[in-house]
Amino acid sequence: MKLFSLLNKNIISIDLGSYETKIVQGSRSKEEIQINKSFSFNTPPSSYENGNIKNELVLLNSLKEELRKNKVPPGTCYLNIKSSAIITREIPFPVLEDKEIEGLLKYQLPEYLPMDYGKYVIQHKPIGRITNQETEKLNVLVVAIPKDMVDMHYNLVKELGLKPAVLDYQSNGIWKLLKFTDNINGSIAPSEKTIAAIDLGYGSTNITIIDKGTIQTSRVIDLGGQSLDNNAASLIAGDELTLKKSEIEDVSTVEEGFSDYNRYVNIVKTSIEGIMDRIDRIFKYYISKEADNEIGRLLLYGGLSNIKGVDKLFSNYFGISAAVLNTASKIRSIDDINKYINCAGALIRDDEV
Repeated sequence: MKLFSLLNKNIISIDLGSYETKIVQGSRSKEEIQINKSFSFNTPPSSYENGNIKNELVLLNSLKEELRKNKVPPGTCYLNIKSSAIITREIPFPVLEDKEIEGLLKYQLPEYLPMDYGKYVIQHKPIGRITNQETEKLNVLVVAIPKDMVDMHYNLVKELGLKPAVLDYQSNGIWKLLKFTDNINGSIAPSEKTIAAIDLGYGSTNITIIDKGTIQTSRVIDLGGQSLDNNAASLIAGDELTLKKSEIEDVSTVEEGFSDYNRYVNIVKTSIEGIMDRIDRIFKYYISKEADNEIGRLLLYGGLSNIKGVDKLFSNYFGISAAVLNTASKIRSIDDINKYINCAGALIRDDEV
């Protein structure tokens, strides 16, 4: 959701993560996104967790150094985040104009979001129409972001010497990208099926369900690659975990025997199944909302999606075809779109899709 906006032709887009931070410099038009530069680095330990800046000085110095090393000049910055502290709900409203919805929100919200509204920045987006007890309703996605979270990110960008223009929520970014692109992996047409886009991140997992180009449900669960690493810590030293993940031949299949390799693959498989258990609750919630709701395809991206066989593991578990995001049309000059998908999505504004 757009919280503060400023247009510019050459944008610095930053995807802050608890494990890794990704940055692209690029421009966008209605026809394509042009990526001029992309790079990533390990986020300093304990400096950024679940959308919260824990050590601003350390994080700021690291960002400044990486921007300097990669020769990124000062400019307009789009920042995108995810956090389990960000609340999302789909709320039925009478069919009204957008300005009327905004006025009605403060009366409707207490029923769906029991919280102190003074501590949140609240944005909304109409996402379609539903029939509720034979009455047509407007389905509105409401996103509530803690004000202190907005402020800390705004101040961080200012301290970097950049112009804070947009703070984007990651589900909004993947929705925009799937609506913007014609195909994924050369064969998946986002406009034709209901897609569950799953960002398998380090500290958390983001699930965005998009029905023929319209966002339907967005949730963040506080399980990700970190839980896998913690489960494997007794078997594998911390500095070897990344290497061991790359050596897995097929995480969907665990061979018999008690070798260290088989034990590790079983830990990884069991850990990912724990994440899938939580995802399944969100799928069941979405499917239960409307009689004809279904999920036609799973699209996996983020760190854990690079483990070989993870697409088969998801397909077997849910009985739904799954694919790891490898390419996206209309995104130019980038080799690893899976890694930088959130940065690219942030470059697209709502009025351009």
